[in-house]
Amino acid sequence: MKDYIVVDVRRTDFEDASIAGCLNLPAHSFYPTLSTIVALLASVPLVIFHCNSCKPGGRGPRTAGWYQDACNAQGAGTSRAVVLEGGIKAWVEAFGEDANLTKKL
Repeated sequence: MKDYIVVDVRRTDFEDASIAGCLNLPAHSFYPTLSTIVALLASVPLVIFHCNSCKPGGRGPRTAGWYQDACNAQGAGTSRAVVLEGGIKAWVEAFGEDANLTKKL
């Protein structure tokens, strides 16, 4: 079992660059499939959500909130949702040149 997983909730902008090993679950289809997502990820202690910049009210913070609320409601409260500060923009700025950490298409 992994200690954490990174969930990228971007849609078409996912194609520019992504965090190596992340799971792409676009925000536009996230809420309707939330119970399935919780079932898949509930055993992961830390679920890190991000979008392009993770501004308040953006896709990353919004989906992290939905996920955490659903985990709590379904008794999967040991899985904790957090948001990657600054989103993929900050990640690429810090780690964009490291092919082990950042996947560019």
